[in-house]
Amino acid sequence: MTQSWPVVPGVRGVFVTGTDTDVGKTVIAAGLTAALRSRQVRAVYFKPVQSGCREEDGQLIATDARLAQTLAGLDEPLSRLTPITLKLPLAPAVAAAQAGVTIDLEVIAAAYRELAGRYDFLVVEGAGGLYVPLIDYDFLVLDLARWLRLPLVIVARPGLGTINHTVMTVKAALHAGLSVAGVIINQYPEHPNLAGRTNPEIIEALSGRPILGKIPLISDLQSEAGKTVLIESLADVLAAPTWRRFGGPVIRK
Repeated sequence: MTQSWPVVPGVRGVFVTGTDTDVGKTVIAAGLTAALRSRQVRAVYFKPVQSGCREEDGQLIATDARLAQTLAGLDEPLSRLTPITLKLPLAPAVAAAQAGVTIDLEVIAAAYRELAGRYDFLVVEGAGGLYVPLIDYDFLVLDLARWLRLPLVIVARPGLGTINHTVMTVKAALHAGLSVAGVIINQYPEHPNLAGRTNPEIIEALSGRPILGKIPLISDLQSEAGKTVLIESLADVLAAPTWRRFGGPVIRK
């Protein structure tokens, strides 16, 4: 299917994926966008496809893009930040088939080109993990990352089981020829148990990729205090040498 992929420009950015669904990819992607913008980087969030969208006034709403819009202060319309919306909370290929529609890469490419022409850094969020199908079984989230040619930031859980999920995600990405910037462990507790304390070191050793940061468990992301903790925690990630090592913009605290 690669021969039919539309042409997209090369840009600076990252592709945020996860070890599983509900690990907090959207919070991390939106938070990274907000943290970059708070440090005067012209950054924008982009999620090509979202399934499980809520319907409002007869229209499907890209709720993940709405979060990013609010958190990062973006003026872009939701239809540009997420050009393809699907109702059923399923893998996008399945949700699209159930709705009788086809995910059109040219629609994604058009929105991507528009954003790439006006921003210096794109934070792109995938759907679920790397092997989630987007178009039939021929085009996966992994292929989306390959098409856009962006380094991966992998979002992982802190607790038991995350070693296997995270290392397998890194290995699958590398096997596909993708660049992996590193791992962000999300929802890291204030007082981690033994698994939580030892998992980051083991993941680094087995995957060969750095832990970019450990983002604390935030009980209320709707509050100003919660938003501040998220953005400042991710600003620490942006200021670290591991972030600059793969070409991220230089950020100082």
